[in-house]
Amino acid sequence: MERRTALWGALSAVGLLAGRSVLAQADHYPNRVIRFLQPFAAGSGPDVITRYVIKGMSDRLGQSFVIENRVGASGLVAMRELAKAPPDGYTLSYTNIAIAVSQELLGKDTFSLKHDVAPVGGLSSSFNVLVVPPALPVKDVAGLVALLKAKPGGYSYASGGNGTPAHLNGEIFKTVNGLDVVHVPYKGLAPAITDVSRGDVHFMFGISSSVVPAIKSGRLRALAVAAPKRLAALPDVPTMAEAGFGGNDVLSWSGLVAPPGTPAPIVKRLAQALREVLSDPATVEFLDISGSQAVTMGPEEFGRLMASESDRWQSFIRKSGLKTD
Repeated sequence: MERRTALWGALSAVGLLAGRSVLAQADHYPNRVIRFLQPFAAGSGPDVITRYVIKGMSDRLGQSFVIENRVGASGLVAMRELAKAPPDGYTLSYTNIAIAVSQELLGKDTFSLKHDVAPVGGLSSSFNVLVVPPALPVKDVAGLVALLKAKPGGYSYASGGNGTPAHLNGEIFKTVNGLDVVHVPYKGLAPAITDVSRGDVHFMFGISSSVVPAIKSGRLRALAVAAPKRLAALPDVPTMAEAGFGGNDVLSWSGLVAPPGTPAPIVKRLAQALREVLSDPATVEFLDISGSQAVTMGPEEFGRLMASESDRWQSFIRKSGLKTD
């Protein structure tokens, strides 16, 4: 009995010391540079928005961030790297809907948003914009659908990669309207936008934060936004429903995540800094101009969103038979 009592006492002491160590670590966090993994290309919409938000978090945390673009497999390259990183709060990553899709479409059993990350919080949400080359002889969605149906298999749509929101929206548009079009996946939206603007590919559902600048510069023509209401950044562009083609919307969400097992006090510290940045009117305006909006979700709520979206797109992919191209 005395031995058991001594053993339990020793274990309790170890647990107490471990708990104090975590709290002490959180009290001094962060005290060195934080590594940030960006799964998408430099200059892309997600990259531009993330860099703005990370700068705000850096100011509030009093520590620098080093951003590394780890592009590949529609975000899975960065996610797998994050999952193996030390859970100490010094490695973070951006994540979004594309990863909820690609984990099923491209990486079955190799990564899970439900199990292999620690959610920090929501960042932004945005919708896609249906765009065409300025030279394409259509003025609205009805004209585009008529053109595509007139030559089955003769037209194509671009995306930033398999499993991205652009790919999903393109497939939904194709299925709902009975179209025979070819999917052309790119390694990021930037080259996709370039080829659509030149007319090499005929249309695309581009995420608003990436295509709005190209629309305003005249490189692309916007036909409609796949959203429940018009975007503040494109007030003259109708929604798909207003254009007579409802049921084509895909909400693109994003947020920040840490390695699994990251101590709760550190996650809380990061989440608070993120919330403060997203609550800043300057950030709200920046996102609004970009065609996005702030999403101030805490770790628990964002974790539930990632889990539900993982289940939703797993079901969609399996039922639709969606494949990579």
